[in-house]
Amino acid sequence: MPNHPSSTLQRPPEALIRRFHLGQVGNDTVRTFLTKGYSLAICCRECPRLIEWTPEDLLEKFEHRVDVKIADIAARLSCTGVEGCGSKDVAVFPHLFDGAWSWTPPDR
Repeated sequence: MPNHPSSTLQRPPEALIRRFHLGQVGNDTVRTFLTKGYSLAICCRECPRLIEWTPEDLLEKFEHRVDVKIADIAARLSCTGVEGCGSKDVAVFPHLFDGAWSWTPPDR
């Protein structure tokens, strides 16, 4: 489930999750997501788990690496933790963050 209480994030249809591949992420970076106000939605393809990394989460996790590609992050993700199934097969997509968010990018 999304970790932001007022999030409108919903799991996409299974057909879209099954067709996902990292090439669809393109050259988007954490900087792109922070600038546009996107959360990173992470869907396990083996179980119904859905996680939302809000812009605040992304900034906390990647504050000093905002130019890392989302595809590189996604390639290392897995469905772990208390509710996780352990699968390393996940799909990711942007979700327009439902909360208030603004970010001024640091100089490169």
